[in-house]
Amino acid sequence: MQGDFSRVTFDPAQRFSAVLSQQGRVQLDSEINEQTAILLHYVRTLAADLLGPAAYPSGPGGQSTGGFSVDAFEGDNFTVAPGRMYVDGILCECDGTDYWSQPDGHLDRERERDRLSTSPFMVYLRVWERLVTAVEAPRIREVALGLHGPDTTVRTKVVWQVCHLPLDPDSFVPDMRTAPQFLRDRINGQFRPRGLLAARVRHAQGGGTPCDLPPEAGYRGPENQLYRVEVHRGGTAETATFKWSRENGSVTLPIRSVSGSSIELETLGRDGKLGLEIDDLVEIVDDASVCRAATDTREEDCPRLYTVREIDHARRTVVLDDEPARDPYRPTTGTTPGQHPLLRRWDHGAAHGTNGEGTRDIREAEWLPLEDGVEVRFEGDVERAPQYRRGDYWLIPVRVVTGDVEWPTGLDGRPQPKRPHGIDYHYAPLAVIEPDASGGYQMVDLRVPFPHRR
Repeated sequence: MQGDFSRVTFDPAQRFSAVLSQQGRVQLDSEINEQTAILLHYVRTLAADLLGPAAYPSGPGGQSTGGFSVDAFEGDNFTVAPGRMYVDGILCECDGTDYWSQPDGHLDRERERDRLSTSPFMVYLRVWERLVTAVEAPRIREVALGLHGPDTTVRTKVVWQVCHLPLDPDSFVPDMRTAPQFLRDRINGQFRPRGLLAARVRHAQGGGTPCDLPPEAGYRGPENQLYRVEVHRGGTAETATFKWSRENGSVTLPIRSVSGSSIELETLGRDGKLGLEIDDLVEIVDDASVCRAATDTREEDCPRLYTVREIDHARRTVVLDDEPARDPYRPTTGTTPGQHPLLRRWDHGAAHGTNGEGTRDIREAEWLPLEDGVEVRFEGDVERAPQYRRGDYWLIPVRVVTGDVEWPTGLDGRPQPKRPHGIDYHYAPLAVIEPDASGGYQMVDLRVPFPHRR
């Protein structure tokens, strides 16, 4: 969640059931957000325990229509009926669509991987949550505070995407009972074991008095930060790369237009801390690229980052080190106003060492410096190379008063390697479609209903 948060404190292992305010105390964003997370965890866990990993409400008499029912296959398209489905307790709602027109699919008929298979395939639902700011959803902003005033809050949005998985016609074809586990094994098997990360602040070695501490000991930053370390290019440690932000990736600037390497922005930021400077690294994203990131897991699909070369404050324009239109995999990213294009700033500049795409290479079993004494270490299974998935991230709160990171440690005092804090994807099988040579097809409904209540 790339919001301007102080920290994210919800941990289901703590078994907290509520956040209670006390009179006369300071209110923190992390405490209000934790209350929301506690309620969501409770409601979704209850729904999953009652309904199972994926289920839809059947109609009167057990009717199977609605609820993401797949129908009317026409060779290169199919329809999806309106209704509701619960996936791992998450409510998904569909107003009725077809494969190519689904709201968060952003599919392209020219891309081979988006086109439906002519052999048997499974249709399934991918569900995840996306953080949406006033840049992506302008109606969030209260214009009475100014057109470019503070974006007081952000939203989380449930994104569902109807996807297809080719099946081997000569091998096992899943049914309603076996489909959920079959789907999880096929998809999650690509990203197991997951890469792990530990974080720390470099401290002085040995004893000594405070006056003897070297200047590089402890956290040296002037402010509290929430660092975000995010996998940029997926794969094993040999190919994977990462990027980081001291502001949780929340510094975003809406794009007004793109002309060559020149980008006209709506604003250059509220102040220097949340704006741009020469040699900053930025990423061009929009609604389509964010939603496509869930499916574009191959190395060649990964976009590059750009370096800011010039800034014109009067015209609110920046010049990048290359033209975004020359990117063979993202030639239109940032050019469609309806997709809410923006620049996102990352803070691992050239001074911290980058590769050709503007990111840093993942090196396992080695402490890698970020800045001001903060270090991270990637780790994995010693018997099998871990798989880093694009978009996976870790959040690292750092506090001036302690001069340290907030990170769990073991009994030996060493930082514990943790799984990514997100993104969490959830899956639900919908149907198996088997086209035949005559142009017809057979369809098997894989959805699980739960009883209709009047």
